[in-house]
Amino acid sequence: MSTADTAGTLRVVQVGCGDIATTGHLPALDRSPDVELVAVVDVVASHREAAAAKYGVPAWDSLEAALAAGVGAQAAVVAVPPHVAPSPTIAAVEAGLDVLCEKPMAVDLASAQRVHDAGRRTGRIVQIGFKNRFSPLVRAARRWLDDGLIGSPVVYTLGGFDERYDAADTVHVGRIQDFLAHGPSYLHEGAHLADYLAYLTGAAPVSVRAAGVRSQPSFHGENFVSALVDYDNGDVARMEVGWFFPTSPKGEFRILGPRGVALIDRPEQVATLTTRDDDGALRTEEVRFERPWNDECFDRQLAHFVECVRTRTEPETSTAAGLASLRLGAAVTEALREGTVVRW
Repeated sequence: MSTADTAGTLRVVQVGCGDIATTGHLPALDRSPDVELVAVVDVVASHREAAAAKYGVPAWDSLEAALAAGVGAQAAVVAVPPHVAPSPTIAAVEAGLDVLCEKPMAVDLASAQRVHDAGRRTGRIVQIGFKNRFSPLVRAARRWLDDGLIGSPVVYTLGGFDERYDAADTVHVGRIQDFLAHGPSYLHEGAHLADYLAYLTGAAPVSVRAAGVRSQPSFHGENFVSALVDYDNGDVARMEVGWFFPTSPKGEFRILGPRGVALIDRPEQVATLTTRDDDGALRTEEVRFERPWNDECFDRQLAHFVECVRTRTEPETSTAAGLASLRLGAAVTEALREGTVVRW
């Protein structure tokens, strides 16, 4: 491993070449002028060979093999299933690499804590992949909240629907069933919603209620989850997460306060604020961006990671943020499966 300087190109190894890597992380690495992809790693030969051929880099079946071969990596992007992620993330920081780890950082708090502790012990940068908070629309919503244009207390209604069910697509079904075997859909998809709330509220949850269902008995976990969260500043959030339905409806993203209402429409890539001025008149503000959501968010996330590595600064989406998101996910799972209200 070579130490990254404050201005040079950051040499990165991609660990995991599945769907999120091929559609998000690898294209972002390829677009960035600040990084150089030096190797790819995946336990599935076809995955790593396809990525290696596309990006013209060597491929290995393990991070340890890539580093032993002297690829000269300074950082790793870890994009593997969350029940696997702690192992390569810890191995990377112990080898002296800084890490951008896809969310969630683990499926249980004990494993996530080990990742957090390893980053602290080694002094490496570990950023968790909550890319969506880097969207210009989410940033606009935070600005409106900070400027008092929505008021308080605030009610958040958030929804995330993905992973359309197609029984004929056995590869996709197997991958999502593997996720569900380690927890309900909220644990994975809801990680983004939990992070939105942490970023926007700046408050701590104090109680959680939840309900959910397996819409087919063959599913390995609850593919639909609804949760209600109370925060210590008086804010309230209602979240819905759904996987494995015949189609994926558009998820809500509404922020309602006594002074204003903000709506984020992700498919249309527009955020709209309606607020009441001091004279009682209503006015509307709109923020749009044209690039595809994922391209914009992955690029901004990677730029933040590079800046943190260069300046040795704690990332905005640090392992502490990852732990906070996972704590809420664990509370939602407990409330759902135990039929109780979880309180802090």
